[in-house]
Amino acid sequence: MWAPDDEDQTVRQYRFLLRTAPLDALEAGHVEALEPMWRSRRSVVLRAVQEGLVAGARLDPDDVRRLAHLIVLGERRRPGDFLAACPRAVLTPLAGAVILSEAMFGRFGGYAAWDGAEPDLKDETEWADGGFGEHWHDVLTSHVSYRTATGGPSSPDAAFGGV
Repeated sequence: MWAPDDEDQTVRQYRFLLRTAPLDALEAGHVEALEPMWRSRRSVVLRAVQEGLVAGARLDPDDVRRLAHLIVLGERRRPGDFLAACPRAVLTPLAGAVILSEAMFGRFGGYAAWDGAEPDLKDETEWADGGFGEHWHDVLTSHVSYRTATGGPSSPDAAFGGV
């Protein structure tokens, strides 16, 4: 479970992305991170998926896309299970590679407001939103509203003859 005092900054940023980034972008970032990884390290990641998420029994370490899919969905449904099962020696480089992947570019909006706590999963029979009901997620979904000099809403299209 989450322990703020001994958490590596890379793993914290990775957890944030796992909780907030779109699933397709997360999968792409994991594929980008897992493909160049040594097969022996991917085997450790696969074991962590199998033990922590109880999934992927028929996967091979070379099934990178399916492995990425299981990590992303598993962590979204049961936050922390994969992270707890994956040894730090493999988790930290995986987290760093996902953070630096092209798919994760620009995905840290709201990170400064995030308290780092995992979402509460109250009832295992209900679908978990993976933390999207948390207050820090509001920053990610807020929109900028522009006003004219008179205080009314402004439309960027109006300046160009639009409606």
